[in-house]
Amino acid sequence: MVQNYSTIEGTSKGYKILVVLLGVMVAVFIMSFLVAYLQGQQVWGVSNIIPWGQLITFYIYFIGLSAGAIIISSLSYVFKREIYEPIGRMAVFMGILLMVGAMLFVMVDLGRPEKAWRLFMYFYLNNMTSLFAINSIFYTGYITLMLVYLWLIFEGKKRLASIVGTVDVFWAVAVHMGTGAIFGLIGNREIYFSPIKPFEFLTAALTSGTSLIILTAVVTFKLTRRAFQDELIFSLGRLLASIIVILLVMVFTDKLTHLYFPNREATVYLFTGDYWWIFWIFQIGMGIALPLILLTHPRTKKTLRGVVCAAASVVIGVFGERAALVIPGTAHPQPFFPGRVEGPWGEPGIFPITPWETLLSLSIVFIVVLLFVLGLRYLEILPARAGETPSASPGTVGGAGP
Repeated sequence: MVQNYSTIEGTSKGYKILVVLLGVMVAVFIMSFLVAYLQGQQVWGVSNIIPWGQLITFYIYFIGLSAGAIIISSLSYVFKREIYEPIGRMAVFMGILLMVGAMLFVMVDLGRPEKAWRLFMYFYLNNMTSLFAINSIFYTGYITLMLVYLWLIFEGKKRLASIVGTVDVFWAVAVHMGTGAIFGLIGNREIYFSPIKPFEFLTAALTSGTSLIILTAVVTFKLTRRAFQDELIFSLGRLLASIIVILLVMVFTDKLTHLYFPNREATVYLFTGDYWWIFWIFQIGMGIALPLILLTHPRTKKTLRGVVCAAASVVIGVFGERAALVIPGTAHPQPFFPGRVEGPWGEPGIFPITPWETLLSLSIVFIVVLLFVLGLRYLEILPARAGETPSASPGTVGGAGP
C-alpha cells in the first residue's frame, strides 16, 4: 500500500497563536543569551566546581533523542516494516531538529559561540586525539547524512534512502556512543568512568527517542485529525519495554561495579547525597520503574493512555538520568590523593538553578518545537487524511484547521 503524505494548511487561529507563542520564546532565547554573553556565565548555575549545568544536560539529552528517532525511522525505511510508515518521515525530521537543538545548546555553553569555527580546524587548532574533536566530525557527518536521508525520502528514492538510512543508523550509534565515551573515559570522575557508559548512553537514547516518537505521533496525529492504527503505538510500546529492561541491566551493572570497594564514595553520594532525588525519583522511578510497570501490566499495556503515560514518564526520566550524570557527577569532590578528599573545604559542590540559564535552556527547546511546527506547514511529513491530495492539505490544531 502506497502511503501519501501532506502538509497542514496552517491558517487556523490555534496554529497562529502557537507559532506566535513559540516566536516569543525565540526572543527570550536572544535576550537570555545576550545577558549571559555580556555579563558572563556567572549568571548561570555553573562554577569551577560544577562546570556543566542545564545546557550540557540538555545537549547530551537531545543527542540521545535524535539518535533514538533516527534508529526508529529505520524500522520503516531500512527494515521495511509497513506499520511504521506513518511515522517514518516525522522521525527523520525530528532527528534533524533535535540534533540542531543539541548543537545550539553546546554552542551557547561555549560562552563565545562566534569562535566555534575553531572546532572544525582539524589537525590545526584541534587535538585530534581528543574525543571532543573526534565527535565534531561525527556530528557534522551525522547532520549531513540525515539531510540527505530526508531528501531521498521526499524524492521517493526508496532504495537509496534505505542505503543512506542504514549508514545513518550506524552513524547515529557512533555519535551517541562517542558522546557516552566522553564521560566514560574521564578517569578522575568516579561516577563517569566506566566502559559500559557508551552502551548505557545508547540504550537510554533508544528509550527516550522511542518515547518521544510515541508522544509526538499521538499528539500531532490527533490535533491534525490524522488517522493512525493503535497497533502502531502498541508495537512501539512493546519495543520500548524491551529496551527499558536492557537499560535497567546496564544501569544496575554500572552502579554495582562502582559500589565495589575501594572507590565508591561518589556513587554513594549519588544515592544518598544532595541530589539523591534526581537518581531515585527521575532516573529510576520515572525512567525505568513506572514505565516498565505501565508497559507490562495487563490493564495498561494495551491501552493508548497507558502507553502514552509510560512514554511521557520515560521522556522525563531519561532527562533525569542525564542530569544525574552531569550534576552529582561533578558536585562530588575529586580524590586527588589516596585516602584524602580535596575540594573547597572538603564539601560537595551545590548547583543552583538560576532563572537565566533556565530561560535559555527552555527557549532553545521551544525553538526546536517551532521548527517542527513550521515543518508541518511547509513539508509533507504527516500522512494525508482520508480524501486528501498529497500536497497543501488541511489539518487542525486545537480543533481548528491550522
